[in-house]
Amino acid sequence: MRYSTDLPNLQLLMTDHLVPHEDSDPRRVEKLSVRINQDGILKNPPVVSKIPNSDCYVILDGANRVAAFRLIGIPHIVAQVVSYADPGVILDSWNHVVAGLAENEFELMLSQVKNLVLKRCTLADARLALTTNIAAAYIICSSGVRMVVSAEGKLMNDIHLLNDIVGAYKGNADIFRASNDLWEKQVPFYPNITALVVFPQYTPADILMVTANGYRVPSGVTRHIIPNRALHINIPIEILKSPESFEKKINWLHDWLMERMASNALRYYNESTFSFDE
Repeated sequence: MRYSTDLPNLQLLMTDHLVPHEDSDPRRVEKLSVRINQDGILKNPPVVSKIPNSDCYVILDGANRVAAFRLIGIPHIVAQVVSYADPGVILDSWNHVVAGLAENEFELMLSQVKNLVLKRCTLADARLALTTNIAAAYIICSSGVRMVVSAEGKLMNDIHLLNDIVGAYKGNADIFRASNDLWEKQVPFYPNITALVVFPQYTPADILMVTANGYRVPSGVTRHIIPNRALHINIPIEILKSPESFEKKINWLHDWLMERMASNALRYYNESTFSFDE
């Protein structure tokens, strides 16, 4: 394995011991469960981190995959375990491009959200309000920018409000992920764009606190950059489904990894990549 670094820490874990920090997308979970059953493999492992003082793990990436495993009834899963203290593990945020709705329909949906207050402002004011915890989020439409003001600024209350906002349009519109808050950059790629919803930047401590308290951030908001990410492990589902003991499956995973190394099947790629088949 040329130019390799430390191998990813792949572990066999109980599916029920993996705790999501964000909501799963029911439509994606259903599609994933069908694909997993058809393909018969776990292509890419979820990425998890140990929850302090617990035997559970928070899912940093792959919540829909884990939910699909639960839906199918697969008791065990191979996951990549990382430490949140690793400086290479970076937590960032996605924004939502909401598309396929008329703006007045979108505004009507938002009006149903309890305690939601929208204040017209400039983009600069919205950015400042979000970073200083004055706003829970901000929304950009063709008609302008509005910050979302929460009645109370505590993290848990903001998460409830954000979940309610996303819940207002999830299932009623197409949702795409965006890495910036520039309306003019999104319009060429999404001609039927309705709104750009911009979320706050969370910290690992926030995610662990949310998970420990049984809350979740909205689906498709957080993104984790993982060093030495394991991809295309292609673990047979029949192994994870089988009634064999947990210990025997752990031994199987160890033997599988040794065989992969012996056959020179591992490759380390240091460059950034775009995936076109997710």
